[in-house]
Amino acid sequence: MSSEIVNINSCKRNLVAEIPVDQVEQEVDALARKYAQRAKVPGFRPGKVPLNIIKQRYLSDLRNDATQDIIQRCWKDAVEEHHLEPISEPVVEDLKDEAGAPLRFTLAFEVLPSLEIKDYKGIAVILESVKVEDADVEKTLGALREQHAQYVPIEGGEALDGCMVSLTLDGVFEDGAKPIHKDEVTCIIGSPETNQTFSENLRGAKTGEARAFEVTYPADYHRKNFAGKKIRYNAVIKEMKEKHLSELGDDFAKDLGANDIEDLRTKIRNELVTKEERTAEKKSREALMDDIVQRNPFDVPDCLIQDELKDHARRIAANLVDQGIDVNKISIDWKKIFEEERPNAEKAVRRSMVLDAVARQERFEITEAELEAEFEKLAQDTGKSAAAVRAQIEKDKRIQGFREHLRQNKALDFIFCNANITRG
Repeated sequence: MSSEIVNINSCKRNLVAEIPVDQVEQEVDALARKYAQRAKVPGFRPGKVPLNIIKQRYLSDLRNDATQDIIQRCWKDAVEEHHLEPISEPVVEDLKDEAGAPLRFTLAFEVLPSLEIKDYKGIAVILESVKVEDADVEKTLGALREQHAQYVPIEGGEALDGCMVSLTLDGVFEDGAKPIHKDEVTCIIGSPETNQTFSENLRGAKTGEARAFEVTYPADYHRKNFAGKKIRYNAVIKEMKEKHLSELGDDFAKDLGANDIEDLRTKIRNELVTKEERTAEKKSREALMDDIVQRNPFDVPDCLIQDELKDHARRIAANLVDQGIDVNKISIDWKKIFEEERPNAEKAVRRSMVLDAVARQERFEITEAELEAEFEKLAQDTGKSAAAVRAQIEKDKRIQGFREHLRQNKALDFIFCNANITRG
């Protein structure tokens, strides 16, 4: 057997192998003897079938099995002999498997390129100045009032925009599908989250009044059993409530943990400043990474890009599930999504590889104390104990990935702290 490793580029490798005819035949004979022990051939007792009969009846299967065994053994031997560290499973290419001829094949695989990142210290970058206007504070105050609004029952009035109505709802599908009956449906008249036809037909109704109307749902409606269908609804108003906003004063501020309304405004301003500062810093960090990637061109393993695309697909699927959508019942053009997302996936992989290299060059490691500190932060966000957070991550076998994530963050902090920052 002869084999050699061919470097295609810094991360692509080919293992080119040729197996002599006699070795292939020996492999086939060995498999034939195993076949003979269990093969059932008319006219022969089990285990007594001659090898030539076995080879005649099962030659194709024997040849295929022998080829696969040889390829697997050749790959294992090559990994040990050449001290390979593949990051992808080998793909068989240019397979030539003909009787009476040597077995020839190529195994294509990828490795991490050897990176030595240069010029990642002292990079010029602009950090945008942060300014929060009074209007921004008042807008946030208004949003807080909306969040803490109370809906109070009203008697004798009509359903107007902004009113919350409780309905008994019956629906009949035009195509004869199973009818709908809901004893308690709540919606807000005129809200963007309420179907427009519902708002139009319920507006002006009174408690106890029935309204009949039709709704035609678009073909791409997120609820598959409603998509593209027409439903005749009969709605009966059970209760109506109107929104009451708290007066913007000290009492409202105290309900939110502030001393008075001016103290609440100060807290809001500080939170907005902190948020804007984080956004500005994140933008500067991204600019730094783009600069470093441009200064250090390198080949990116395609398997890592594919992994990033798969993670993207999983995030899309999880988001749909959170919305109550069954991903198995909707049509998703994953090929198109992958094509559109590929540039972003490659960008993410490049950044990750750069940060890994910088962390290695600077000899950064994550200590147990740093790890525990991160678990404490996660515990505060989730309401669990730090021990429970760690146990879950270890159970999911994500501890190594978590360490690598922290290590990359440490490298990015180092790059930012050593940048030539100009306030914009």
